[in-house]
Amino acid sequence: MAEMADKVGDQACVAKSARRDELLPPPVGTSDWARFSRTSYCVDKTLILKDLIDSESTVVLFTRPRRFGKTTMLKMIRAFYEGEASLFHDKKIWAAGEKYRQEQGAHPVIFLTFKDAKWKTFGEAIRFIGTQLAPCVGKFAKSIESLEVESERERLCRVMREKGDELDLAQSLGLLCKAVHAGTKKLPVLLIDEYDQPITSASTHGYYDEMCGFMRVFLSSAMKDCDHCHLGIMTGVLRVAKEGILSGLNNPKVWTVFEPEYSQYFGFTEEEVAEMARYYGAEDKLPEIKAWYDGYDFGGTEIYNPWSVLRYFDCHCRPDAYWLDTSSNDLITEIVQELPFDMEATLHKLMTGKPVVVPMAKELGPYKQIRDNENTLYALLVSAGYLKPVGAVKDGECEVMIPNHELKQVFYSEIVQKVRSFDKSGGIVAVERALRERDPFLFGKHLAAYLKESASFFDTASESFYHGLVLGFIACFRNRFVVKSNRESGEGRYDISMRPLVDAMPGVVIELKAAEDEAEDLAALAEAARRQIDTREYTTEMLADFAAHGEKRDILKFGMAFFGKNLVVCKDLPK
Repeated sequence: MAEMADKVGDQACVAKSARRDELLPPPVGTSDWARFSRTSYCVDKTLILKDLIDSESTVVLFTRPRRFGKTTMLKMIRAFYEGEASLFHDKKIWAAGEKYRQEQGAHPVIFLTFKDAKWKTFGEAIRFIGTQLAPCVGKFAKSIESLEVESERERLCRVMREKGDELDLAQSLGLLCKAVHAGTKKLPVLLIDEYDQPITSASTHGYYDEMCGFMRVFLSSAMKDCDHCHLGIMTGVLRVAKEGILSGLNNPKVWTVFEPEYSQYFGFTEEEVAEMARYYGAEDKLPEIKAWYDGYDFGGTEIYNPWSVLRYFDCHCRPDAYWLDTSSNDLITEIVQELPFDMEATLHKLMTGKPVVVPMAKELGPYKQIRDNENTLYALLVSAGYLKPVGAVKDGECEVMIPNHELKQVFYSEIVQKVRSFDKSGGIVAVERALRERDPFLFGKHLAAYLKESASFFDTASESFYHGLVLGFIACFRNRFVVKSNRESGEGRYDISMRPLVDAMPGVVIELKAAEDEAEDLAALAEAARRQIDTREYTTEMLADFAAHGEKRDILKFGMAFFGKNLVVCKDLPK
């Protein structure tokens, strides 16, 4: 009987595989809507065009997490306005009415993407933008001759030949719209993908003011009054203050994950996932798909991660954290390193799947102020897709939680990615040995190595930074210690304590200090930190805990002093 059951099961698998070979594949690895809409399984999102046309908006910004279909959406819109009508004959927008069919093919399209604008200097970033603009201008080379002013024609020609300077590039987008309008007698549609990436990189690498000034002129030259632009659509991850790079635009419509408008167009709805599961004969997998990839809330609409759902079906319904390592959020990584320490309990609750009420702002403010506002971290995590809002923002607060099983893995990995890289190098084993052997110098040696790998000199400016870095460093011991931060014990608040959960490990109490200048004696500062543990009796809480559980353990007391990438550890005070 068992052999017969196996045989029947094998036949079912073969039949299922044969049927799958006859089906359209999921569109994995491409965002070219015009191509995959004919050859792959396509979720119809074309009604976004109806909503845009009905809104009569002139400038629109959509912010969504990475890999949630922003680029694909823009390329679909491009195909609608300048592509073949046959691409849309079987789509929902075609059935919406003659008003919308008349818009198909009615406008030339200028398409730009800044997704790869990740450069360390302003000069490199400007040269990259020039390489992106050159083919856009070249596409409409004939229209350049329609410009009446010779200097404007020459400016665009320099940009087309990648010879333009900063001023040429800053004014080029507006001039290009003007040229296309004059040459084709049609107002162009302007599409800009990942509009915020140049500013994010600039903020990370220290040339924010230069890039902000450039982008402000660059965008407003084309979209301030929209005299030569039918519609401008931008996408990105973050919404920043209108007084920043959007200050030159006239009332742009900004649609974030908090607004209900357009919420169903980025990511997959529950109905769309169910339909896809039926198509691939995997309806029995819906609970698994929901647990792994559902849980996002965009303006009250339940949304699944589209990238991961497509990868799931492409990989024959094998669940995995497909979103992991698909994107880079350098700004989030930096801010997490400097996070305030009363957030430790919040992050712990989130990792255990519990909702937490946190401060929340819909608008992040100017980029250069993001690091100065501890509340910004949660807004960044929501915008980037790591957390989901549960309900609306009210009185500056919002309940958030990790959306699903996949994001639990991604959240931990991305937030402590530097610790993970340190772990791969064998450092974690060595540090654990240092604690077991009560060796403060070996512990300090590996912490110093981690510091050098993880921090830049311009980052290491305050004691709070080092506190965050040490917390990140010891996060890898979460299965061996209960780590606490800034808790009351004795006659004050210690910086960090590590209560052991396994035998042979000691307790650890750490006090940190940061030198204000290079001339300060780090050894004396570390000694002062070590003495503070005794004078303020920071071990009181842990000793009471040991006594309550009948445990007899020793407690290591580490005083640490930092300056730049230098570290001194003091364990024993001089007699």
